[in-house]
Amino acid sequence: MYVAKGPFYFGLQDSVANIDYDYWIGKYEITNKQFFNFIISAIKSNKIFLKNGVLKTVFPGNEIIASDTFPIKIWNEDIYLKNGFPTLNEAYSNHPVVSVTWFGVYAFCDYYGFRIPSGAEWEKAAKGNKKWWFPWGNNIDSTYANYFNSNDPYEPGTTPIGFYNGKINNGFKTSKAESFFGCYDMAGNAWEWTNDYWSKEVPYYKGKGGGYVYHFPAALQVYYTSSYGPSKPPKLEMNDLADGFRIVIK
Repeated sequence: MYVAKGPFYFGLQDSVANIDYDYWIGKYEITNKQFFNFIISAIKSNKIFLKNGVLKTVFPGNEIIASDTFPIKIWNEDIYLKNGFPTLNEAYSNHPVVSVTWFGVYAFCDYYGFRIPSGAEWEKAAKGNKKWWFPWGNNIDSTYANYFNSNDPYEPGTTPIGFYNGKINNGFKTSKAESFFGCYDMAGNAWEWTNDYWSKEVPYYKGKGGGYVYHFPAALQVYYTSSYGPSKPPKLEMNDLADGFRIVIK
C-alpha cells in the first residue's frame, strides 16, 4: 500500500513526526506460502542453508552487530522438516508466517530487494495522521483482531491474512479492520518485526502490533512497542511463537 510522505502522530504522546519520503508497505503480513517459497529458492541459490536441522543465514554485520551465522526460523506445524526437507502445511498457506527471527526477516528482504520497516514507517502506515489507538479507530473487540482468547475460529493460532474484513468468515462475524492506508492485521495475528534497535548497548530489535498469543487488546495499540524486558536482554536470534513481519519498498 502506498504511504505518502509528510507529518503524522507518533508514539504514546502523539508527538508530531515526519517521514520525508513516499514508500510502499505490504497490505498483508508475509504468508507461510511466501516464506516457504523463499526457503526453497534461497537454499538452492546458497543464500541460506540447513545445518543439523536448523535453517540459518550469514548476517553481513552492521554498525552494532558483527557478522555471524544466525538461525532463521523455528519449525512449527505450518512449515516443518519432513525427511530432512522443509515442508509446507498447505492448510496454513494463507496464514502469516510466524516463529521467524529478525535475521530470518532480514534474509527474506535481502533476497527479494525489500526492507524491514522502521517503527515510524510501520506506525504511520497503521494510523496515518490520526490519533487512533488502533489501526481502524479507538475501539476494539474480538471481531477486529486475533489476540489472546479472542475466540476466533482458529484459536489458538493465526488467522488467514485479511480475515478481519467486515464479512462473515468461517461462520465468524468480523469488523472491517484495515488501517488508515489499507493494510490488514496491523493489530494482532503476527507480531511484526521492525528495524529499530532497543539501544546500542542492548542491540536487539523491536516489534509492533501485538500477536495471537500472550497479548491482550492493550498491547495491540498502534504506539505499543515490544521491549522483551531490557533488564535481561535475550539472545539476538530470539523469536516467539507469534513473530512475523511485513515488508517495505521505498
